[in-house]
Formats: sequence, structure tokens, C-alpha cells
Amino acid sequence: MIEPKHSDPHNPASGDFTGEEQQPASVISRRLHAFFSAQGWPRHKHSSQLAVILGLSRSGAFRKFQDGSFSSADLLALAQYFQVDVSTPLSSQPSQAPRESADAVAAQMQMGPRSLACMATLGTELGPHEHCELVATHDGSEWRVQPYAEAASTVPRHRVLHLSITPLQRPLPRIAILEDSADLAANLQEAFTRSGYHASTFASASDLSSEAAIAPFDAYIVDWWLGGQTAADALRAIRRAQPAAPMILTTGAIASGNAAEEEIARMALTLRIQVIEKPFRLALLISQVKQLLGESS
Repeated sequence: MIEPKHSDPHNPASGDFTGEEQQPASVISRRLHAFFSAQGWPRHKHSSQLAVILGLSRSGAFRKFQDGSFSSADLLALAQYFQVDVSTPLSSQPSQAPRESADAVAAQMQMGPRSLACMATLGTELGPHEHCELVATHDGSEWRVQPYAEAASTVPRHRVLHLSITPLQRPLPRIAILEDSADLAANLQEAFTRSGYHASTFASASDLSSEAAIAPFDAYIVDWWLGGQTAADALRAIRRAQPAAPMILTTGAIASGNAAEEEIARMALTLRIQVIEKPFRLALLISQVKQLLGESS
């Protein structure tokens, strides 16, 4: 008579336990699985992590999950490892994110080149073979939160249990563009709008002055040569009304012979104006405005 073959739930090649996908009968095991998932570990890694914590073989840890044979010493060891009350791993709702408390720390959440202020509730330091989707590292005087793969492995990485981000709310900076070339004015307005600004264009100095008198702009981009005359009077009026407003003077008049370099240099020095010669690159102009407005990115 041929004996039926029994499959081994442990796959030694991968170190995972395929049988863990089955729902264990033990209430303790089900709640511990839920608790481990709340820590950021995928289900098929639970036995491996339990083995590390309790000092067991992986097959021994797998059997504990299968038959629920967790002793009080095992549960105490788990509570000490995660630095929680001994009842927490067996809670009926272990997968819920912990509430923010005194344990939450101020941190910076790194998102590509940007950094957002946040509050992070931190867990224990990760061991050499442990993983958490988000980790926190101590960077000088502050905590920095990053995805696991982006955090340096040379410094201690703490698991992030809960993260709260309050995005900064602010009105769009208002940019005034004084340019008598309709095509260039439209290009500038589109470029600044795409970059997160509220850009308004003006073909004459009088139109700009009327608008700025009602609602001053955060920054000004002014062409030097406007319909046969310079923008000197408009620049002086803006500086009188707004002594600290960033202003950029654009000009192609020097090359065309419609302005003397010394005159523009004197105006720039007196009124504290940045000068950019035409033709200019839009990206560089926008970068200059960002710097003048004190924006880092």
C-alpha cells in the first residue's frame, strides 16, 4: 500500500513558511499574527521574526503559530522586545495604529527633495534582519523619517508605528510681470503658473502701478525698455512703496543700443535690483525668483 506524501509547510530554500497562509485555529496565534502585521511584517515572515525574538528554530516558531503553544514567558519576551504592555500583542484590535501620545516626536518626513514636518510615534530599533516600511533615524538634533530602503544602514533605524503630517497651507506667491512683448509675457506667465505662482502680466507701467496700489505683489519682473521709454520711473515707484520687495530687471536694451550699461548698473545698485539680460532661460529666472523669496525648492 502506497503511503500518501505529506508536504512540508517549511520551504527551506526561501526561509518562508507557505503553511502560514492558512488561518490558525488558536485565538492567541491569530491575534499575534495581526500584531506582527501591524508592525509592518508580511504574513509569510512572521515565523522567521518570532524565531529571532524567542531564540527558536524557524520550524519551532512555525509550530508555535500552528498550535498556539505560547507560554507566559514567550508573551513576556514579546512584550519586552516591542516595549509594550504584555496585553498589547493579544489585543482584539492589534492592527489599529497607536494613538499619538507623549511618545510621539517631532520629525521631518523626507519625500524626494522635499522635507515635511510631522509627528512620528517610534517603536524599537530594527535588528539586522528586520524590516519596516518607514523608519526613523536621528540626524543631529532631529528625527528624520524615510522609507526603509532610503535610510542609511550605518545608523540605528527605528520602526515608525504611526505618522501624522499636517501639510503647510499658504496662498500662492503673487508675481507681477511688466513686459510689452505679448508673446514673452504669455510664456513667462505660463512658466510661473506651472511652478506654483500666481502670475499677472502688464503691458504698461501705469496698469501695474494701479494694481500694485490695491494689492502689492510678492515679487516683480520688469522689462527695461517699454514702448520707447525706460521703466526707471516704475522701478522707483515700486521701491518706494515696497522697500524690501524682490525685483528683477530684464533687458535686451544694452545689446540693441537703447540703454547704457552704466545707467542700468547705477539703477540696479541704487534700488537693489537683480538684472538679467535677454535672451534668458525661464528655468534660471524662476530659480532666481525662488531664491529672492527665500524658497529652498
